[in-house]
Amino acid sequence: MKGRIPDEVIDQVRKEYDIVDVIEQTVSLKKSGKNYFGLCPFHSEKTPSFSVAPDKQIFYCFGCGKGGDVIKFVMELEQYTFVEAVTHLAEQAGIPVPKPVAEDLSDEEEQMRRQMRKALDLAAKLYHYVLLSTKYGRIAREYLKQREIQPEAVKEFQLGYAPSSFQFLLSFLKKRGFSEEILEKVGLITSREQGYTKKYYDRFRHRLMFPIHDAQGKVIGFGGRALGDGQPKYLNSPDTILFHKRNHLYNLHRARSHIRKHSKAVLFEGYMDVISAWQAGVLNGVATLGTALSETQARILKRNSDHVILSYDSDEAGQNAAFRGIELLKNEGCTVKVAQMPVGLDPDEYIRRFGKTAFKEEILAAAMPLTAFKLEILKKKYDLQDEDERMKYLAEAVGVIAGLPQAIEQDHYLRRLAGEFHLSLDALKDELRKAKRIKQKSKRDKDGSKWNNGYQEIGKHLIGGAQPRSIAEKSEMYLIAHMMRSRSVTEWVKTHLGADFNTEIYAVLAAYLYSYYDRDSPEDPGAFIRTLTDPELESVAAKLAFMELPDEISEKELRDCVHHIRDVPLLKQIEEKERQIEQLSRADEPVKAAKLLKEVTQLRNQLHMRI
Repeated sequence: MKGRIPDEVIDQVRKEYDIVDVIEQTVSLKKSGKNYFGLCPFHSEKTPSFSVAPDKQIFYCFGCGKGGDVIKFVMELEQYTFVEAVTHLAEQAGIPVPKPVAEDLSDEEEQMRRQMRKALDLAAKLYHYVLLSTKYGRIAREYLKQREIQPEAVKEFQLGYAPSSFQFLLSFLKKRGFSEEILEKVGLITSREQGYTKKYYDRFRHRLMFPIHDAQGKVIGFGGRALGDGQPKYLNSPDTILFHKRNHLYNLHRARSHIRKHSKAVLFEGYMDVISAWQAGVLNGVATLGTALSETQARILKRNSDHVILSYDSDEAGQNAAFRGIELLKNEGCTVKVAQMPVGLDPDEYIRRFGKTAFKEEILAAAMPLTAFKLEILKKKYDLQDEDERMKYLAEAVGVIAGLPQAIEQDHYLRRLAGEFHLSLDALKDELRKAKRIKQKSKRDKDGSKWNNGYQEIGKHLIGGAQPRSIAEKSEMYLIAHMMRSRSVTEWVKTHLGADFNTEIYAVLAAYLYSYYDRDSPEDPGAFIRTLTDPELESVAAKLAFMELPDEISEKELRDCVHHIRDVPLLKQIEEKERQIEQLSRADEPVKAAKLLKEVTQLRNQLHMRI
């Protein structure tokens, strides 16, 4: 039993799903030969290096090194534990998962995660109850009424209120068996040393509470807005093993189906913007969690839609955040537009002042393409009534246009500039050509300066991110790849080489393969990979499973591989003695040098011996 789920359930889940069908829900795959390829969902790339092998039911990314089976894919995609991934897949397939009869105290992390999730869920329910049904929640209810948040939205988003008491939540959860250690680790309470004792306090006090959910709708943290003069204005849960601010988006679990349905996501800055937009019928809205958009969040958005509208505040901070978000989303391959808010308003305020129809039709529908937004922001840097300032703006604007990938786009924006400022289109085209030459020269200089440091990055391999260092290491890799496919090859290697691999990760894989076939397991690389629990081993094994190999390997090839591997200790001895000979020669000690040279000759003769 792995992770306290019966092996038969795990096997049933794997048989139920075709890995291509599961991965195609988030990755666009194209068939090439017997495998499928696409852009990796786990790192940013422009050339597909993510491969799926339907015959082996495994995936592997040659860019970032992630690999494994369908369960591993769901774990990586949704940030699940093994148990959570299997349970999720089983529930979708209608496969019953028996609940554990007793706590498995050996699986401490799994038990801690369950306790954390229970505590968060209970906290969300308690805060919600206090808001709706107690006198303590009156201030928060009045605040929501002023912000025109409707009762339906309060219930839908499970908004709550944390009283100003220092131990309100702590006392409630301790009575239900939760320890201070668990509650502090999940970010619900905090502590302070007082003399020789540690005092615990509720983290959130006198705040409107916004539960934060993962992609499956489970509470993983909170955002709390101060009511009154409390600081900071917004306080989020700290990062925990369940919650990382930069890896999640507020409201994604609720918005995801609408994002995919409309092929568009609307990205806001704050919780209230999302809720107000939801009330206005914008159901595909999400928000970052008190930080600037991260690469991981941009990648999550790309998985769900190629099109993103940024709806940030109109102040300088909001516009700067939009600029940063644009670049990240563009790097992920998203088409980005920016909804321009009137000065002094955020989306929530605009909806309350002008209504939902105006927001959808005059703000979202009028969202500006990326280049148009950049040019508008540039205008704010210059006094366009001043001729010198206007010329500086035009020069910078032409530089932006020169960076566009398509000639038709360049022509479109040049014509807009010409019309707006009553300029000759031919003159602007001359400036465009100059700007392109400057950019090309800058790129060549940049690429040239990177060459000496960057050439070693070309063709990275899986061992520590470097190429196989020797023919011996290549031989080890070749042997393991064949062993994963053949019981007879594994038995031969076990007899003639045993554990004498020089590269640690191949030595470990060999040991696992010996044990795997000893259990009369099938000759199936995918099945072998599924027995591995270490992420690094899974990744390396998945890459080896994708190697193109001949159906058979001759005994001569096997002996040559073993010979190369066994030569490594001799080669190291030769290298060390040659270094000593060089030192002795410089020290003018010919007798000692000659003796070592004789030893080197004897070692070299041994290299020609075959097993």
